[in-house]
Amino acid sequence: MVIGNGQLANIFKDLSLDQNIVVFASGVSNSNCTDTNEFEREKQLLFNTLKSYSKEKFIYFSSCALSADNYPKNKYYSHKKNMEKIIKENHNNYYIFRLPQLFGELKIHKTLINFLYERINGEQIFQVYDQAYRYVIEINDVTTIVEAYIKYSNSNITIDIANPHRYKVLDIVHIFEQLLNKKAMYNLIKKDDKYLLDLKPLIIFINNYDLDITFNENYLSEKLKQKLEGISK
Repeated sequence: MVIGNGQLANIFKDLSLDQNIVVFASGVSNSNCTDTNEFEREKQLLFNTLKSYSKEKFIYFSSCALSADNYPKNKYYSHKKNMEKIIKENHNNYYIFRLPQLFGELKIHKTLINFLYERINGEQIFQVYDQAYRYVIEINDVTTIVEAYIKYSNSNITIDIANPHRYKVLDIVHIFEQLLNKKAMYNLIKKDDKYLLDLKPLIIFINNYDLDITFNENYLSEKLKQKLEGISK
């Protein structure tokens, strides 16, 4: 059972999951969201889903930013923290996966990677923080890792899943410039926006079970190149 209709939900719907697994992928995904109605919608849907599927393995997607104690938490992050708390208090067979910047199909979307692609490809001006850094992960690698944790790991865990290389947002812009052969038009703003993750547990898990995932500095450029080649076909 997959709850949701977004990009993450749809890719899990394409998998042959066991009937005893519920993937909750209908949460608020925009980290800049301040709409209390959206937060309440997810909260009520979460309560109802937990009640309806009390004995199934429950999969929830949260944010890696919650793992960084010193990173400022806005209303979105406070909401995600509360959703995690509700799951832990109301279910005894859960997996909480904290995600960084997720990317899949390059299309109009509010996530960072898609935003930068849209602006640079469309030759539109945008703003960039000079000291902003982000972790990333491609959507198919999310499914590979999630399936492996469900299969090999005990439940009731909260785990960050991301490429351990942290990218400067300006470097992501430069990657797109090279791949698209276009000059980005942006205003540079002096501001810090970053955090650090301890991803050693994830890397140990990937190596122990020989998952077909290669995380390194070139991860993002190689994945984006594949996405763009798919668009051009």
